[in-house]
Amino acid sequence: MNIKPNPNPTNSEMDSKTILPKELTDSQRNELIERYTEIVVDGMDMKSLVLYAQEQMANYFDALSDVELREDVGNYDEELYDELVDNIVSDDEEKEIERLMEYTNDDIIVIDSPNSPLFP
Repeated sequence: MNIKPNPNPTNSEMDSKTILPKELTDSQRNELIERYTEIVVDGMDMKSLVLYAQEQMANYFDALSDVELREDVGNYDEELYDELVDNIVSDDEEKEIERLMEYTNDDIIVIDSPNSPLFP
C-alpha cells in the first residue's frame, strides 16, 4: 500500500509532524549554556568584553543596599569608598561653581534675592 502525504495538510496534521525539542537534564542544560557562552565570548572583541563586564558589575552593585555597597568597595580597598565619595562631591561642587559663574557674567548678583536666577 503506497500512501502519499496530503499536499494541503491541516494545522493538526502539521502539528503532528513538528519535532519537539528534547528535554534536557539540568546538567545537560548547564553544559549547553557553558558551550554557548564560550562561543559568544570567543566572538567578542576586548572593548565589547570590557563593556559587558562593566554593565554586569554595575547591575550587581546597583542591586546592593548602601551598606552592602560600602562594604563591597571597602573589601576591594579600605580607603576607596571615602575617596570616591570625596571625588564625586568635589566634582558636583565644581559643576555648581561653574553653573554659578555662567550666571554672573561678571555682574554682581545678590544670591539671596527672590529675583536672583540663583535663588532656590
